[in-house]
Amino acid sequence: MDSTVVMALSAALGSLAGGAASIATTWIAQRNQSKRASSEWKLREREALYAEFLTEASRLAVDALSHSLERPDQLAALYGILSRVRLMATDHVLATAEDCCHQIVESYRLPNLTADQIHAAIRADDFDILKPFSSACRAELQTFSSVC
Repeated sequence: MDSTVVMALSAALGSLAGGAASIATTWIAQRNQSKRASSEWKLREREALYAEFLTEASRLAVDALSHSLERPDQLAALYGILSRVRLMATDHVLATAEDCCHQIVESYRLPNLTADQIHAAIRADDFDILKPFSSACRAELQTFSSVC
């Protein structure tokens, strides 16, 4: 084989290898960036859902202290959010969310508390039924954020 043909083939194959490496590198970087963006979006979605649950559950928990359950439809929003939590959350977070809902419903069955009784319960730290849920969410979100 002529040396000029060998040099031309070498140049062509070198260019082809360099181009293929560049394409592969770009493809891998784009794929990793897409995965990271998807993970970050899922994390933000969980944060928003858990915040929504906490807002509704805390509203109902406070309401349950001084009111009885006149209309069961008051719980509809909370159980709707709980159903969405079932779609996204880990088993531990889901279990604590369900427990919060059960405690809220049970609180409506108890006699109404006076202002002094509410104040005493808050001071004794017996009142925060959402604390286990908040802690479970925090641990889950920290786990997911370290993956992102």
